[in-house]
Amino acid sequence: MVATRTALTGARDYGSVRGMSDRERPSFDESTPPPPRSRVRDFWQLDLPLVVALILCTVFTVVEVQRAGEGVWRAWVYMVEWPLIGAFCIWIWYRFKRESGGGFVRQWKQRVARYSAEREPEDPQLQAWRDYQREVRTGEKELP
Repeated sequence: MVATRTALTGARDYGSVRGMSDRERPSFDESTPPPPRSRVRDFWQLDLPLVVALILCTVFTVVEVQRAGEGVWRAWVYMVEWPLIGAFCIWIWYRFKRESGGGFVRQWKQRVARYSAEREPEDPQLQAWRDYQREVRTGEKELP
């Protein structure tokens, strides 16, 4: 019996949407452009939070520099940490701006489709075992 990756890890096929026929399932074509984003929405959801986060990181960095100058040894760590947090905020902002319009979702769906296509075929004995477990759980079949 050949053990498949699905059998060993219990991974499920997330490439299909349950309860949807092929006609109802949305298509994710690379040639279709992403929907336009609203500048107002980008301002409120991306730009303004970035500005607030950077202002807070700057204020906290200045406070920790003053504390480090007073001799508080732990402030040296925070003095380095707050600029790193600010840089992380900029990186996250850049990623959201660059992948606006569902870029991340589109990439994820491509990965799932590629994984589903590369997956080994199901083992018939494994499928029979899963069917048996399902029948026992639902009470359709008695235990031996």
